[in-house]
Amino acid sequence: MGEAEEKVERALALLSSVEAESLAVSEAVELIELVTSVPELVRRTLREAEERGIVKREGGRLIIRERAAGGSVARVRGRECDARCMRCGRRISRCFFLSLAGAELGPLGSECIRKLRLGL
Repeated sequence: MGEAEEKVERALALLSSVEAESLAVSEAVELIELVTSVPELVRRTLREAEERGIVKREGGRLIIRERAAGGSVARVRGRECDARCMRCGRRISRCFFLSLAGAELGPLGSECIRKLRLGL
């Protein structure tokens, strides 16, 4: 599997790990951008999510239809640090990382973890 395919698979697993029942498309894009900011891969991830039945698009929202199972669920882990949140750039002293399919995404601040509906 190539790097682009791995990123799409990670982003799909992340989408199916969201605690919310639905997301605005813009919220889903923010989530996918934790894995890749390449516009084509973001679009491809959204397209694949619909084709695989992970989400169903209803207007400007995505209804989460399939939840991740087992090892593909994103796990949130926190630890003390001195860094900047990769999403908002705010200085943080408590960093959260998403462990997902052999990759670790972060650091993220607690506020961004909550906004992305990934739970703590």
